[in-house]
Amino acid sequence: MENLTALREEINKMATLALSMLKNTFDGFMKHDSDILAGVLKDEERLNDMERNLTASLVDISKGKGADKKNIMLLSNIVEDLEEIGDYIKDMIERIEIKIEEKLLFSDDAVDEYKHLYNVVETELVDVQKALGMNDKNFARRVLCGEEDHVDNLVQKYRETHTQRLVAGICEPRACNMFLNLLDFTAQISHHTKAIAKNIAELK
Repeated sequence: MENLTALREEINKMATLALSMLKNTFDGFMKHDSDILAGVLKDEERLNDMERNLTASLVDISKGKGADKKNIMLLSNIVEDLEEIGDYIKDMIERIEIKIEEKLLFSDDAVDEYKHLYNVVETELVDVQKALGMNDKNFARRVLCGEEDHVDNLVQKYRETHTQRLVAGICEPRACNMFLNLLDFTAQISHHTKAIAKNIAELK
């Protein structure tokens, strides 16, 4: 039976992989590079394997005498949220691959807006990974100290400006749908990242 310290190290590896996947997906998006995206999909399979193994190990530990039920539950929640982040990254990749195949173009304004949203969310996930890797809750608190709905407000703002571009004929409807999907999926990654930060902050 593994101990919680060893499992926390494995969970940090899972967070590191999720962060790498997010960065590489953005890189593939910016470069229109399907090979980069294919590599991320392979990483997503690894992430799923890690989730299954860690969940099984946490369940095993929970059955032991004097098991730290609260920390086990918090760590289980973190693992589940990391796996969910991988699912949303996979959804993003599916849309980006369509964008590449159909040669759909975003306007410069749309690209700038998405880059801004992405940078906000990447920073959150970086802090969560640091909180796990360095065992420092201050990084988790930094994720939580901002406005709770900041990312949602950004998405709403960018949805409205993109609709205006659509009406003005600046972008194509098909490309518009891809853009809105990317906004929504990235926002969901932020929601799960904040959930991870909250669980880290409660760990003993």
